[in-house]
Amino acid sequence: MLKMIELPYPMQALEPYYTKETLNLHYHILYKGYVDNTNKTQKELQKARETKDFSNIKCLEKNLSFFGSGAILHELFFENMGPALPTSPNQALMEQIIKDFGSFEQFKAQFESASINVEASRMVPSCMGAKME
Repeated sequence: MLKMIELPYPMQALEPYYTKETLNLHYHILYKGYVDNTNKTQKELQKARETKDFSNIKCLEKNLSFFGSGAILHELFFENMGPALPTSPNQALMEQIIKDFGSFEQFKAQFESASINVEASRMVPSCMGAKME
């Protein structure tokens, strides 16, 4: 059974860069939905194993992957964010960024573009038949 982690900071700690409302949405709605649906899917998988009815196994495994990864990615996000600190990459990281991207500015441009275009969904995969709440 997956359990929600506690946030390591208050809801407003990421402002002004990330609003309290946005963090609340990600934590109490999206993350909670991923955790709840991961647990629901695990129960359905257990039931399929007990009854030896694997007719829906492909969908259940897909759901477990989708919801479980959503929960894990949100946990990584929450644990790696924090109140704004005036920092910059250390020398080793900056050297690697320049090696991989050509410059820090090119790294930022690619990162910003990727974050704008990230694929996300509030819909539950079709075999669950409901919206994620």
